[in-house]
Amino acid sequence: MTRGFWRRGIAAAPGICLLITAGGCSRGPEQQATSAAAATRVVCTQDAKTVALPPSYPSSAALPAGYLVTAVETRSEGRTVLTGLSPQDFTATLLAMQQSFTTNGWTMSQGEVEKDDAESNFAGNGMQGRWAIRAIDQCPGNTSVSVVIGPLTAASTG
Repeated sequence: MTRGFWRRGIAAAPGICLLITAGGCSRGPEQQATSAAAATRVVCTQDAKTVALPPSYPSSAALPAGYLVTAVETRSEGRTVLTGLSPQDFTATLLAMQQSFTTNGWTMSQGEVEKDDAESNFAGNGMQGRWAIRAIDQCPGNTSVSVVIGPLTAASTG
């Protein structure tokens, strides 16, 4: 996968951090400011408002059963950004995401797991993407989930 795919797919990193978690993605001043703002808007699964997945979203990339989809953005070049919540703790969510994206025609790559967050690229089914999860300190037993997915491009295969 090329870096361009991710730059275009997650060009609004501060906005994605706002949706993902109150504490993660704090690398630069803009991200830190966004994370601070997000701290006042944390939503736990019991209070979350869900949205429907668009018909174009591939069913093979669905979040594990019981997860809540809280936001969906359509981006250029056929990409979709999905934000959601897991009603499970970080460790259980990590295992479920790894299972979901190593089956149904997906292969994971370039993954990283830290104490409270994890992410991985994935590809298959003519698509490519990246998922990320973050523990939510303010909501024990809940984990934020984000996925960006789009068509596999010729540039990303070579």
